[in-house]
Amino acid sequence: MALLRPSLLPLLLILLSLIHNHNVAPVSAEESSSPSPGTLRCLSGWTRSSKLYTISPDRINDGYCDCPLDGLDEIETGACSGSMDGMWTGIPSSSSFQSNGGGGASSSSSNSGVFVCPQQPSLHLPPSRINDGICDCCDGADEQPPKSDESAASSPCPDVCDTVLAAEREAQKKLQLDYTLGSQGRQSSIRQFQTWKEELKHKIQNVSGRDIVHLEQRLQDAKLVLSEKRIDLVKVWTLAVDEVLSHSTLKEIVTNEQRMSVQTLGLFIISMCQLSGEASADQVANGRCLPFDRASLDLGILWDHDGDGDLPSFHVFDAETEESIANYADKLMLRLEGKDARGDSTTKREVKKATNKNRVKRPHPEPDMDDFDDDYHDYHDDDYIGDSGDYINEKDSEEGDVGNKEGDNATVKNLMEKLPLLAVRDAFKMHGQALLASSATDNDAGTDTEEDEEDSATEDETSDNNVDPMALSMARSTISKRLGNIDRGETSSKSAARYVAALIENSSSDLEDLQNLVIMTMYHSKLSSEDIAEIIYTLSLSFPTDQQGDGTEQTCVDVTPWSDWCPPVTLVSQSGVKYYPPPLIVAAAERRCSQREDAIGVCSGKEEETDAEFPLSVPDGYYAYYEPQVRTPADEISPFFAAMDLLRMPGDLTNAKKTVEDIDTKLVSTRRELTKMEKELDSSDSSKYGVDGELFMMRDSCHKIESGKYEYEVCIFGKATQRDIGQKGGGTHLGSWDSVLMENGHRTLKWDKGTKCWNGPVRSAEVIVTCGRATKILSADEPETCRYVFTMESPIACDEQFKLNNSL
Repeated sequence: MALLRPSLLPLLLILLSLIHNHNVAPVSAEESSSPSPGTLRCLSGWTRSSKLYTISPDRINDGYCDCPLDGLDEIETGACSGSMDGMWTGIPSSSSFQSNGGGGASSSSSNSGVFVCPQQPSLHLPPSRINDGICDCCDGADEQPPKSDESAASSPCPDVCDTVLAAEREAQKKLQLDYTLGSQGRQSSIRQFQTWKEELKHKIQNVSGRDIVHLEQRLQDAKLVLSEKRIDLVKVWTLAVDEVLSHSTLKEIVTNEQRMSVQTLGLFIISMCQLSGEASADQVANGRCLPFDRASLDLGILWDHDGDGDLPSFHVFDAETEESIANYADKLMLRLEGKDARGDSTTKREVKKATNKNRVKRPHPEPDMDDFDDDYHDYHDDDYIGDSGDYINEKDSEEGDVGNKEGDNATVKNLMEKLPLLAVRDAFKMHGQALLASSATDNDAGTDTEEDEEDSATEDETSDNNVDPMALSMARSTISKRLGNIDRGETSSKSAARYVAALIENSSSDLEDLQNLVIMTMYHSKLSSEDIAEIIYTLSLSFPTDQQGDGTEQTCVDVTPWSDWCPPVTLVSQSGVKYYPPPLIVAAAERRCSQREDAIGVCSGKEEETDAEFPLSVPDGYYAYYEPQVRTPADEISPFFAAMDLLRMPGDLTNAKKTVEDIDTKLVSTRRELTKMEKELDSSDSSKYGVDGELFMMRDSCHKIESGKYEYEVCIFGKATQRDIGQKGGGTHLGSWDSVLMENGHRTLKWDKGTKCWNGPVRSAEVIVTCGRATKILSADEPETCRYVFTMESPIACDEQFKLNNSL
């Protein structure tokens, strides 16, 4: 049949109403109080605005629903079925269900309009399902014949209550047992939570009111002891420095007014920094001259190395303030522990890596080192030669190099221009760099074609047979290493020049400050007395000399850096007394002149060296460069510094410092623990642990279930994860713990902010919890894209509301 147009539906409803109006009369005011026997009153029509009508007896149970809102006129026929409680869907009951005297089943419920099965109290039936030919009650009570029909047989429905109720009783029995055990578990969790909360409060009181107070007092006492030990160290250190400065010989070296001016003393310090930097990489820290740093510390001059000014700033140790003493003592302790330069200097291996990283490798034939003995490996220094054999400029590889900050300061420039030892170094550098460049070019050119190799075979056999490849490689390594040493020394000297200039320009500094700095820098530089003597004579080239001529013309090869002052002489007073330099320095200078007798001079070092042959050996003194010598205990100048050599870290100071550090660490840890406990207590007062703390028993627990090809895991207060079955770790992040939601007695645990789905939402997960004797996940589902829903049994849901809902 064709569907009626929507516009015709109201007309159809009016027509149906008119058809039955002849038997359905509105209730008048007179009869509203006492209806006629056998009649029925109900709201007739399709809306709540319908009027109250009287249904005549012949229209009751006639198979047509005159009372569509409550269906009371068709209780026995079911004509008004199709809705809850015998009504149309969505419209609550407004009339009471009562027997019309015509017999049939009668309601056993106190709720009007609802039939309750006698043996199934939880089964409530609407009037439309009474005597509708379907057995709803297990004993057939809903399908009883009318009482007026005496000949009718008993209920047509068999009594199956034994079977039905047995299954229901078993399910109810299990539900009751689950609730009983689960409720006990929930109550146990609540008791544990309350106990934990009280213990936490008590612990917080003890930690805040007792433990921290005790630790703070212990720390204060330990700091007092440490302060006393620091003062003792400063006293011992000061006495040792004073003893060194009091030696007359050392004083004589630096106090000659004619030869040791402020500028000369500054050049003395810079020269020692240059030579000590060449002698050892341990004497340069972050581009700074470490001997000068340590000498400044000895004298209480504390530098600000990180200043942004043209010249560094400094302040002097104040022995009157406790804070200054503590700061100074800590620096002395770092010095004794060897930590004053830790982390500041770039190691040689790091220099090599930083420099070689961007260098293009040049192919060149390498000798088979397996054919040589261990002497080559003992001598060869890879730290100063790259894969191509190139010289590594260590100065260019140090980032943040303080030594390269000469700036435009006139004093610094003046000092560096007058540094006497740079000339010889410059000559060696130009020569050495030219040799290495020539060697690298030769190696590049050595990659000839096969035809070129055949044409030059005879020549190669004649020349290469006379070249020792190991000796050539060792010579290249030696030149590279010395070039690196020279650059390191220049870096150290440039750094020292800035600090010396700052002292010279500072009005509070005097000549004695620089004299003392020279002596202490001399100690920390560890330079031999011969090198110290060479610096003194080189700085004072106006000394008389026996080299003044006999008229013989000298070539540049005959003129060496030592030609101007060897043999050394001393200044003589008008009374004929030799007074400068001291005899110790003169003797050391004589030894140096003896060591340099065979030195060969260099003309200028400015000529191009690209055509020079590469030497097969590079002895000390090659091209007039001699490596500085480290002072030994047998050196004549060493005894003057014995007081400084004897300084050691006092054991009681080490113990006092460790005690303070340990107590302070414990105090910080205790305070952190207190903060954590206070936050935990605050969270316990919120909804973190659920109703009455029921989630306490589940805290930090994880629960898994396999569904399809995946394994799901949810962790209380943790994360929710999806991973392939068999996968040990990792997986997809479904979300982090968010909250527990209570709604109409039902609990939902939530995780959110998981990994975003591709072209979709952010993943989230929720667990719907029902009562059970143990906690376990029952099912996993993904009802929407990237939203995961799980069902779980747990004792936490076994509360009074669950008991009421299930009539337990």
